[in-house]
Formats: sequence, structure tokens, C-alpha cells
Amino acid sequence: MSVVSYFALSLYISALINLSAGYIFILAFHLNSKKRFELARIIAIINLNLYLIVMNYMEGLRAGEYLLYFPYFLVMAMVIDVKRSFAELKFVYLITIVSVLLCLNLSPYENYYQVRIAGMFARLYTSNLAISLTLTTFFSYFIFRVNRDHEEAILKEKHFVDTIYNTSLDGVLIMDAEHRRIIGCNNRACELLHIRQKKEIEGTAIEEWFTSEHIELFKTIEGNLENQRAKDWQGELALTSAERTFFAFVNIVPFRDLEKRFLKISILDISEIKTAQFELMKAKQKAEVASQAKSRFLSNMSHELRTPLNGIIGTSNLLLQENYLPEQKSHLDILKYSSEHMMMLINEILDFGKIEVGKLQLGEHPVDLRKFLEKINLQFAAQAHAKKLGFKMDIDESLDIEVMTDETRLNQVFSNLLANALKFTHYGEITMVAKKIFSTSQKATIQFMVKDTGIGIPANKQQEIFESFTQADVNTTRKYGGTGLGLAITKKLVSLFHGELKLESEEGRGSTFHFTLKLAINENRKQYINEDRVKHLSNFPGVKVMVAEDNAINMSIARRFLMKWGIEVKEAYNGKQAVDLFSQHVFDLVLIDLEMPEMDGITALGEIKKINPAVPAIAFTAAVYDNMRADLLMKGFMEFVPKPFRPEDLHSKISMLLTAKSSTV
Repeated sequence: MSVVSYFALSLYISALINLSAGYIFILAFHLNSKKRFELARIIAIINLNLYLIVMNYMEGLRAGEYLLYFPYFLVMAMVIDVKRSFAELKFVYLITIVSVLLCLNLSPYENYYQVRIAGMFARLYTSNLAISLTLTTFFSYFIFRVNRDHEEAILKEKHFVDTIYNTSLDGVLIMDAEHRRIIGCNNRACELLHIRQKKEIEGTAIEEWFTSEHIELFKTIEGNLENQRAKDWQGELALTSAERTFFAFVNIVPFRDLEKRFLKISILDISEIKTAQFELMKAKQKAEVASQAKSRFLSNMSHELRTPLNGIIGTSNLLLQENYLPEQKSHLDILKYSSEHMMMLINEILDFGKIEVGKLQLGEHPVDLRKFLEKINLQFAAQAHAKKLGFKMDIDESLDIEVMTDETRLNQVFSNLLANALKFTHYGEITMVAKKIFSTSQKATIQFMVKDTGIGIPANKQQEIFESFTQADVNTTRKYGGTGLGLAITKKLVSLFHGELKLESEEGRGSTFHFTLKLAINENRKQYINEDRVKHLSNFPGVKVMVAEDNAINMSIARRFLMKWGIEVKEAYNGKQAVDLFSQHVFDLVLIDLEMPEMDGITALGEIKKINPAVPAIAFTAAVYDNMRADLLMKGFMEFVPKPFRPEDLHSKISMLLTAKSSTV
């Protein structure tokens, strides 16, 4: 608009200045689009001030160019964010005021430097006034629109926050920490405190709503806030409203706003949870009382029943030892069998009761596992042969170990499983399997199985048979009898040993019960080698062997046998000693334990092989695992001897390795 007016009045210099300022504004706009906002503002402000100073000087004050300062002052509030850049706004206003003063003091009232036309100043003044009014009106409207949009956004945001605030499950109170007054709350807080309107609580003192203990807590939190040690507080409090006392989970969060201290108190009603906990506690107490009553009843009844049963069993045994009529023999046998069966049932019920109340504790004593299994074999083999059944015992040869366990309860597990197998098997055989799966010098993992070729168990009944007082079906109970507690007790006993009793069965084709136990090996076993097995074995004169073993007993036994065979023995009690000893002497063979302190056997052998790669090495170990031989061969060993070892095996492997060594030489 100004350029058109300037050309009409032949004010070409003014038009040139205007267009130059316009180009500089285009540059500022470009920088603004590139997000270089600060530089764009600086260029625009300097450009506008210089333009107004020059134009007022070139045209004179009478032309009214200074009127453009009015929309300029108005638009500065939009361009510069007052909250974030108040210092910048003050600086810009200062520059503008200086610019206005320069215009008023330096500019002439009229200036005919460019051209002298009648009515020129009046037309310029009218043009500048129109432009100024137009820009002022436009910017005023734009500011109004922006403020209105901001107000609508703020109202929407407030409505959104209020919706969340008032629909929260927590009752929320905002407390003025300094004056200890409640200044706000949400709808849920009104419901919890039984208040109809918020104004009933807003502005009230906290003493009206909280106890003295609660107020002391608030004071502590206020003190933390004042000392800059503020932390959230969470806990359970009993709160009292106008109509009731209720339990609440309370979260207190201190915060500041405009240098004032406040507390946000969130209250979650947990009365129903507390009631449920109380009812659960009552139910637990009732169950414990009932369990104790059951336990006492079973104990008392077992005592009361055992007393007459002992008399019956004793009397039947006495009668069988005395003279009786031949026809009475069958009656006495029935009496003896029935009384002993009754005693067995009472023992099962009593054991089940102890397990149920958690009073059955396992002992831990040294048990020779092979001898233990052989005793079970003797106990049930005769019964199986009496029924014309085969009875097999498949025991892993490496189970000649002594473990720490409860022999009585372990015997009860096998007795129940084998008794069941005998009861439900009419032809074929029963097999008991014990297999070492893995072992170290401290523990052995052993799998046990009891297989039979009996009637089997249908797939849909295989879980039920482990439940108390349950058998596969009614016909089984009628035909075979029993309480249905045997397998339930067995499963619980196995779980006490930290195992799990599992079943594989097919109806009409037999069943397999199996479980795996980790049993601690007795490290203080007095003797784990049966010297009776030692035969007249050949000697190895002049052979030197290094034995690396950290257990003194194992070392003593190994040394005794090696020296019997004429071998010169050097001892190392850890892997580091073994490496040092090997570097100082020449050996024909090394016998190394895999598990040793400071340096394990595999690492030690690796160092030894660096000194003499060809030396034969035997792993002396209690560990057993899958593909053990292949793994040890890959790590440099030529053989391994499991502990406890058989002397003839050790002798055989030494002989084989020495022969192989001499043949290669």
C-alpha cells in the first residue's frame, strides 16, 4: 500500500527504502521457516526500527510515518513470549523507545528532499493513518483469536483433568501445609467422608477430619518438605467419617506451587480387602483347629485301636505256637492275617494324618544304598515267587555308595510300590530299577523305577489314584481291598525327598512308577572299597605315578593300592600343587581328580600337557554324566576311574595305558 502511494507521488527514494526493507523481511521469514527464530526476530526488529527512522527523516513528521509504531508496539507482545523471554521483550521495547525518540528529535516537520507536490503530506498522512489503523485492527483481532483459542484449550484441558480427578477410585485431598487447611478435594473424597458438597470440607482445618496421630504424621512430612528431604509416604490408616470408620491405603505426596507448600493426600478404601483378610484369617484358624482336632483324633484312635489289636495279634501268635486241632489252623491263620492287615491300615491312616498336618520329618543317616536295595530284594522276591511271578533287581554298578537319607521312609516308598505291584500282578514279572544319572563328589542323582506286568491303570484314572482314599474303580476296591491311601502316602513321601512320583501305565499291560532323587553322599564313609575283591594282581616295578586328590581318605586308599603294585607315588592335594609337582619330576602316568580347590583337574591337566603332551592321564572322579568318556577324551584324559573304584579296574587301566605308551616308544 505504501509503495503504491509513493509511486503515485513520485517519491521513488521512499519506495526504494520500502522495497529494501521488504526484502530484509523476506530474509527474516526465511530464517524463521528454518527454525532460526532468534536470528529472525533480531533482523526483523532492527530492520523495522531503521526503516521507521529513515522514512520519518526522508518524509518528515507531517507525513505520519511514525503512526506505524502503534501496530509495531502491539505486535511485539505476540512475537516475543513474555513468560520465557521477558528480558528480551524489555530490551526490544527499549530499542523501540530509543528509535521513537530519534525519530521525533532528528526528523524535520516537513521534508521536500524528494519532490514538492501540493497536498503531498496530507495524502501521505492519510495513507499512513489508514495503514496503521488497518494493521492495528488486524493484529488486535488476531491476538483476540489466539487468546480465545488458548482459553478454549485451557478449558478443555481443565475439563479433562477434572474428569480424571473426579472419577479416580482414590479420594484426593489437597492440604495447605503451612496453614493445615484443606483447600480442595475430588468427588471420591466426598463419598468416602460422606459429604454432600465440596464446600463443606474446603477451607476447613484438618483437625476436623483427622486424628492427632494423623496430624503428627502430616507435620513430619511437612518438616521433610521444608528441609528439602521430602519423600512420598505410603501406609494404612484407619479413618473416621461422619457415619463409619474405615481402613484406607493412604499416599501422601508433598509438593510446592508458587512457593507455597501443599500435601496431596490420596485415600483408597480397602475395607473390603481387610474384611476378606480377616475372614481368611478366621478360616485359617478354623482349619488349623480342625486339623489339630483330626490329628488328635487319629492319634487317640490309633492308640485305642492298637491296644486291643496287639492283644489279638499276640494271642493269635500264642495259639499258633500251642497245640490246636487241625481244623482250627485255617481259622487261626485268618485271625492272624486279618489282625496284621488291620494294623497295617491303622499305620497308613496315622502316617497320612502326620503328612497332612506337616508333622512328618525326614531323618538323615548314612545308608549303604546297594545293601539297602538288596534287603528290599530279599523281602519281596520270596513273595513274588510265592505268586509264581518273576522278580528282577536292576541296580547300577556305580551305586556302591553311602548316602545320607531316611532309610525307614525310603523303605516305605519302595514297600508301598512293590506291594501294589504284587497285589495287581497275576502273571509275568516285577522289576525294580536303580540307575545313577549324574553324580559329583557331594551328591548323586538317582532314578528309581518299579515296573510290573499287572492289570494297568486306565488313562482317565491315572491322576485320581494319587488322591486320598481313591482307587482306580469300585470293582478294584471290592476285589483287592485297601484304603486307597498307599499311593497318596507314597507320593507325599517322595515329595518330602524333593522328588516327584510319576506313572506310565496302559490298561491290561502293566504300570511303571518312577521318580528321581538327589541324595547327599556320605563323605565320611569309613571304607568305600571292598578289599575282598582284590586278587593277585601283577606289579609295575619302576613306574612313577602322580596322584592329585584333595580328599585325604581317598588319597590314602589310592596310595595303598598303588604301592601294593610296586608303583612309586607322588601326592598333590590340589590342581596347582599337581602342576608344580609335575614340572619338578618325571612321571609315567598321572591320576587326577576332576574336582579340586585352587585349580580343577581339567585345568591342571591342560597345564601338564603343556609340559609333556604325551603323558597318559586317568580322571579319578565321583562325577557321572552323559557322554562322559567322549568329553574326557576331548579334554586330554585317556581313561577315567569312577569313585568308589574297584582295584582291578584301576589296575587294568594303568596296565593298558602303560602298555600302549611302551609300544609307541
